[in-house]
Amino acid sequence: AVSGDWWRDAFGAGYAEVYAHRDDASAAAEVAGLLPRLRAAPGPVLDAGCGNGRHLAALRQAGIAAYGFDFSRAQLESARERPSIAGRLACADLRAPPLADAAWGAVVLLFTGFGYFSDAENAATLARLARLLAPGGWLVVDQPDPEHVRRTLVARSERRLEDGTVVIERRSLTGHRVEKEVEIVCAGATRTWRESVRLYDDTEMRELARDCGLEPVERWGCVTGAEKSSARHVHWLQRR
Repeated sequence: AVSGDWWRDAFGAGYAEVYAHRDDASAAAEVAGLLPRLRAAPGPVLDAGCGNGRHLAALRQAGIAAYGFDFSRAQLESARERPSIAGRLACADLRAPPLADAAWGAVVLLFTGFGYFSDAENAATLARLARLLAPGGWLVVDQPDPEHVRRTLVARSERRLEDGTVVIERRSLTGHRVEKEVEIVCAGATRTWRESVRLYDDTEMRELARDCGLEPVERWGCVTGAEKSSARHVHWLQRR
């Protein structure tokens, strides 16, 4: 079962502290790995679930015609502080972005941007994103490797940031989903939220892709493509 509409609350205050290691430098390295195919894409690139815009800014820095959208107004507010992308952002639900079909050369879902909803909604979301693509366009889906998650899951971790903020994370597996409860303690105040992501293995992703008119072309082990076996599954799905 899905832990409610957890994504409505998970990407506000405190999110940047939990995922501080996902910074501009790592985004630039990841985008560099994607560029050879994205440069040849048959249209502009859409960063779906763009968050604070770190990948979108790297795409623009590389000269790619790119735009982004996210549901979180807090994340978009942060993204709009980047001059190179401030006018290229929209607030939209991943399941129903109000964008023209067959108009995009590539849609990228980076840093676990897929799997938030029920199985049926996830399938419908992938189909909606597939319809955005021009013929020959790419859908790039960056997901955790399910087996790696199962082997290495840490049930509880706690760390203290330089400013004294304490970050506590509790993790568990429920069926095909990885669940996380995050607790942020700062200056005597506590904020908590939950995350719940559906894990898809290669076979499931290939089936989902083909059901919505996408051909699974390749699966990388990380976004840069340099490693073929790591903690990630990066699926390159092409519109027929």
